Amino acid sequence: AESPAAAAELRAVEYASMALITLAYRRADADAALPDGSGFLVPPVDGRTIKASTFASRKWGWIADEDPDVMVLRTSVGRYGETEILRRSDADLVEVSRHDLREAVGLTAAPLETRVTRWSDGLPQYPVGHHARVARVREHVAQLPGLAVCGAVYDGVGIPACVASAYAAVDQLGGDLSAVRELTAAPVQSLHGGAGE
Repeated sequence: AESPAAAAELRAVEYASMALITLAYRRADADAALPDGSGFLVPPVDGRTIKASTFASRKWGWIADEDPDVMVLRTSVGRYGETEILRRSDADLVEVSRHDLREAVGLTAAPLETRVTRWSDGLPQYPVGHHARVARVREHVAQLPGLAVCGAVYDGVGIPACVASAYAAVDQLGGDLSAVRELTAAPVQSLHGGAGE
């Protein structure tokens, strides 16, 4: 099954690349420095390299349960059109994340472990008119029996948005269009499912 019209619509979607920097700290070293909550977003006007930080051990209990003495944080770098930072080495991305965390929340401790995960073209962009584009794609795809679409490009980049998109697609394949209609009627969730998510 093919839908040239849907494919043309999807080809017009632009994407941003990003990197996630995961840092594990001794909880005793990190907890006191971190503000309440599960993380924070950094607006571009702040002039920082990181765009968000997620306090993963606070946000997801299963991470904290793995080792209660360790605090796992994530930062993310890379905004739309901002590719220079992503050419830097993993070690440089860790250092810039540590610098920005020190400036933002006063976290000075050295991490126990670090990991950098890069996502090339991983974040769809949602300009004005994107929601109408998604509706058109779904309309074209609906004409092809046994085919449904789901994912971040349609319904938002956060994990909950992607899961809801997948459930709606499965329901659509089973003949129930209510969830996909509800998602298509609501604006795309352009913000992350949480800080740095």
